[in-house]
Amino acid sequence: MSFKASRAHLQSATTSPNSIKVILNLSAKFDLLPDAALYDAAAEALYALAFGPGRHVKAAARLREGHNCRRDVSFVALADGRLIGACRLWPLVTDQGHEALFLGPIAVAPDQQGQGLGGKLVEACLEASDRLTALPVILVGDLAFFEPYGFQRVPKGQLILPGPADPNRLLWRPALKAETAAPSGKLLKKV
Repeated sequence: MSFKASRAHLQSATTSPNSIKVILNLSAKFDLLPDAALYDAAAEALYALAFGPGRHVKAAARLREGHNCRRDVSFVALADGRLIGACRLWPLVTDQGHEALFLGPIAVAPDQQGQGLGGKLVEACLEASDRLTALPVILVGDLAFFEPYGFQRVPKGQLILPGPADPNRLLWRPALKAETAAPSGKLLKKV
């Protein structure tokens, strides 16, 4: 069964001034919940299954390694207590001082693919980011998948990843709370 992405499905309740709790339930098939440390091992196992051991040498992985994701804007999907999907956002800064969030990785369990869960995870992360930050979101991915969520290609040479990547796959989405141009400079981990 395919699920149409819609913000109307989201039920929100603020749990603190700096965080948001979003729960999504579609026909009791799965729940989207804010990411938490207790999901780390299951999420890493899912990422290993989805992307294999080569995932650690990619430029995008270098921006995440040894770094903590923003749990308040990252989400996991659970079905019957089993983690079936995960999507995380990571704080970044460029060498020119521009702050941003880095989206990824996104992974969905093989037996749950084709039901729109990846899109729902992206939508939940972006919804939380829109509510809690005024930061643009950057990712390395397929424009055809991410364009409906407001992503566009970063102008060539404007952002530099810490390693090789196809510049046509470097995408960004402006912050909805602020007029922003695409960040520029070399992408760095924010500590």
